Amino acid sequence: MIAAAIEVDNPSQVEVRTVAESLEIRVIAPSAASARATLEDLMACVQAAERTIGSGRGPPT
Repeated sequence: MIAAAIEVDNPSQVEVRTVAESLEIRVIAPSAASARATLEDLMACVQAAERTIGSGRGPPT
């Protein structure tokens, strides 16, 4: 469910997949700063998805 919540707009730079109970995120970026910015954005989305799941509201329909 978290992986679906952070589905990316540019799959050539970010790959998200689940492995068992883990979430793997792979980022390809032209610089460390760009990779960090991308990961910060993704982590904000992960946090929002976790809060939604924890609230019992579930994903939007």
